[in-house]
Amino acid sequence: MRDVERSRSYGRANQNRPLFILDGNGCVAYANDLCCDSLGYSKDDLVSHPIKDLDLLADTDHFMDMVKDHLQHPTGRFESVARHKDGTLFPVGINITDAHYGNRMLLQCEILDRREPRQ
Repeated sequence: MRDVERSRSYGRANQNRPLFILDGNGCVAYANDLCCDSLGYSKDDLVSHPIKDLDLLADTDHFMDMVKDHLQHPTGRFESVARHKDGTLFPVGINITDAHYGNRMLLQCEILDRREPRQ
């Protein structure tokens, strides 16, 4: 679990934006406080959650296809719809950065809440 510990260090360094890290199975390995707040989950509830439960457009296969496409042809972000714990849906942009830790690839995902005006 050293990978997740390194991810936590990244998350602590980036506490000014909602950020989560996905493992290779499309499940949340880490989420910072802003991410938890924006989605309405505690960290304990959010970790290990599959992305399909958090993103309306992301059955896991579809989300992972978008990620693969992004990694092959980086565009910086893609648009989606997030699902808050209370069921509320809201538009988001997702910035993805791949990170290799040992022989594993994790995905660092920043949530851009589209309900707020773009800056």
